[in-house]
Amino acid sequence: MKRDFLRLVKELDEAELREELRTLYERFPVLREYYRMELSGSTRAVVDKYKKSIRKAFFTGRRRMGKRCRSNSSRLLKEFAAVSIHTRDLVDLHFYRVATMVEAMEHYGEDGEAFYKSMRSSFVRAADLAQAEVLLDSFRTPAEAIVQHFSRIDRHGGGGELRRIFTDYWSA
Repeated sequence: MKRDFLRLVKELDEAELREELRTLYERFPVLREYYRMELSGSTRAVVDKYKKSIRKAFFTGRRRMGKRCRSNSSRLLKEFAAVSIHTRDLVDLHFYRVATMVEAMEHYGEDGEAFYKSMRSSFVRAADLAQAEVLLDSFRTPAEAIVQHFSRIDRHGGGGELRRIFTDYWSA
């Protein structure tokens, strides 16, 4: 497949190549998002758009949380990863999702084990990504705020497990 694509690109002259790029840009929203981030000089607008969508997945405006909130927010992270230019923005979005999940747990009184496990694994995934990109120092404060907020609302263990995970990544 890649070989065929490279052959096609090689065969096109400059005008045909420009037309092909224009067609792809118009046809695929993910490509528009990528170029919006690449050419704008600031990724903030796109990151904020995804944060708003993640928040909307959990806080639907109804009395109950959406049934597919976790899967929808996970899908949004995957979409953003496809267009993301800076890994820092992706880490930020991962931590934002966890913070939103904790807020939803408090707001809706959610304490189901499946939701908790998803939140916990998302926190670990965000911390893993931050560690891999040498960004732990940059995300210490947001991660600690998540742990403190969860510790206040956790009815079962006072946030002990999340605190241990935090300590594993950010111990002095």
